[in-house]
Amino acid sequence: MIAHLFNAPLEESEPAVGVGTVGSSEAIMLAGLAFKRKWQNRMKNAGKSCDNPNIVTGANVQVCWEKFARYFEVELKEVKLSDGYYVLDPEKAVEMVDENTICVAAILGSTLNGEFEDVKRLNDLLIAKNAETGWETPIHVDAASGGFIAPFLYPELEWDFRLPLVKSINVSGHKYGLVYAGIGWVIWRSKDDLPDELIFHINYLGADQPTFTLNFSK
Repeated sequence: MIAHLFNAPLEESEPAVGVGTVGSSEAIMLAGLAFKRKWQNRMKNAGKSCDNPNIVTGANVQVCWEKFARYFEVELKEVKLSDGYYVLDPEKAVEMVDENTICVAAILGSTLNGEFEDVKRLNDLLIAKNAETGWETPIHVDAASGGFIAPFLYPELEWDFRLPLVKSINVSGHKYGLVYAGIGWVIWRSKDDLPDELIFHINYLGADQPTFTLNFSK
């Protein structure tokens, strides 16, 4: 349901790719790990070093992004905010992207003021930069606060999987109410965007159950 709400490009019988998480914090950790592993594999295949990954965000991101960077040894490159402009500037963000950037994170519902960042502008600029450089820098959308608002209030706003570089989206349930405390989700565009080596297969209950979590039980 969430994948369809976010316009994932799924065939009629194709299953969505995603997991339930303990809030958006775990969701962001998992999305970041997927981006890091995809980038590592791409660099190794090209015979290049994968020692110095970085991620580009605005300085307004929630602390869980800083935790991801520190816990999983990824340099956090923050776009500074300016007076009167308190969200990620897409132009400045793309300028900071280099070959070691595992993704650019945009926020749909800024931690500071609830504002939606311009994901479409970011997508368009990154497409141009990727074409120029040969890189494949993707986008993650942190929709913790806006993912269940935008599809209903602003259905024409392009921020989700309608944009080709958006590879994963996280969203919280507990910010809206009427759900289990602390529930969240992360959805990937397709199964190609979640490396198989990060998924574990268990059969504790007698059937195959793929799992990709930091916290096993909820």
